[in-house]
Amino acid sequence: MSDQDAPRYAERLFPAPVDHGIAREDRAAATVRSGTDTETGAHENELWYQGSGRIGEKAVESIVVYPPTRGVVGQGDPFEPVKIGLLIDMDLGQLLSDTIDPIILAIEDALNEGVYDRPVEIITVDARGLPRENYLKVHHGYQKLVDAGCVVVIGPFISDNSVNLCDKVNATGVACIGWTGTTRFAGEYCFTVANGDIPTEGAMAADWCFRNGYEKVGFFWEQGSSGDLYSDFFRDYARRYDLEIIKEVCLGPNPRGFQRHLETMRDQGAQSIVYMGYGYSTFHFAKAFKALDWDPPRFMGTAFMFYSNSNAWAEGLEGWHGVDQLGEDGANPNYEAMMERFEARFGRTSRNVVVALSYDSARAAIHGIAGARIATPKEVKLGLEKIKWMPCTNGGPGCYITFAEYDHRGYKGDFLTIRELRDGNLHFRGYHRPQWPSNTRSPLLKQN
Repeated sequence: MSDQDAPRYAERLFPAPVDHGIAREDRAAATVRSGTDTETGAHENELWYQGSGRIGEKAVESIVVYPPTRGVVGQGDPFEPVKIGLLIDMDLGQLLSDTIDPIILAIEDALNEGVYDRPVEIITVDARGLPRENYLKVHHGYQKLVDAGCVVVIGPFISDNSVNLCDKVNATGVACIGWTGTTRFAGEYCFTVANGDIPTEGAMAADWCFRNGYEKVGFFWEQGSSGDLYSDFFRDYARRYDLEIIKEVCLGPNPRGFQRHLETMRDQGAQSIVYMGYGYSTFHFAKAFKALDWDPPRFMGTAFMFYSNSNAWAEGLEGWHGVDQLGEDGANPNYEAMMERFEARFGRTSRNVVVALSYDSARAAIHGIAGARIATPKEVKLGLEKIKWMPCTNGGPGCYITFAEYDHRGYKGDFLTIRELRDGNLHFRGYHRPQWPSNTRSPLLKQN
């Protein structure tokens, strides 16, 4: 028989699973100390609510977490880790460590609790897209995670990218747990553990004006995938509360004329300013308020939480009330206990909303995997839909995550709060617990 006629033997199409040899008997173990290239001990934040990483830090692309062995010895062949994707679609500033490290902690906690008993791999893709970069980058980032075998993806974070990616996610069939607050990220495979709730934020702004007695309002909103959700809901609730919008301004990507618009609002008797948008206009507002020597009561949506992104951003938010998600200090036992574990695990404290949001997102992802019959995207989607009243570190003590077949918006209860950044300090100003206007204005009540 010639060499040409000799049989060909099939080789492994893919490499065999590898055991990193780090598994411990007593607790879960990861292949890294931390999720970025910022060395242990180099993290810092000037104020407690700011991110603790450094501008320009990079994520570890692959992190494997092993469950505790508890004395169990396998048959010798290692299990390949089940893969969770992390799709980073925005500039996180000094928050990258505070995004990835809580994901590591959440998976380790779940494995320590016995929620799942196989290794888990976190694969990160940095694919920044809209509104500052090209729309296609996020598509390529999500597809890379799909091609890598991820059964669930955490992200995207920004509403524009979520709306942009929505059809692809539902067509491809690998569930995304987005942070977006838009209701337009929806479908069979679109889930949220949301960093806000865009329609509700508009309602919150009107409610805040009403409760504080501000009847004349200057209103700014921004173009984008959710601009009309912000504006429509604010206008609707302003009518319900009998607020007068004395001037309305739609902002473009590079807005102009802030000082002129604000000066007009002031001259027309505006008692408060409402801004609903991405947050990139924050610095323009700060400069204009300073030039006018005007410090009106003012309220913005979840863009307010950019105070953690960079110290400069926090300075630009001085004087604003805004939608937050951290609960009242010391009120949420799940948050306080998680922060103790976070400090013990990573040797630092970073008490901003992103730590809690990342932890809750990863908890949802690993419990979705644990609830699946087998580790495939469709079954993990079904596993996510089984999650009921999952404890949350975000929000107040009454915040929890629940999914169902036609309900993929996870956070329920007190997950939206109001804070004010004043004199460099972040002050808790309450939960969003609206009341009927008739509670105080009904003609049935005796009026003074």
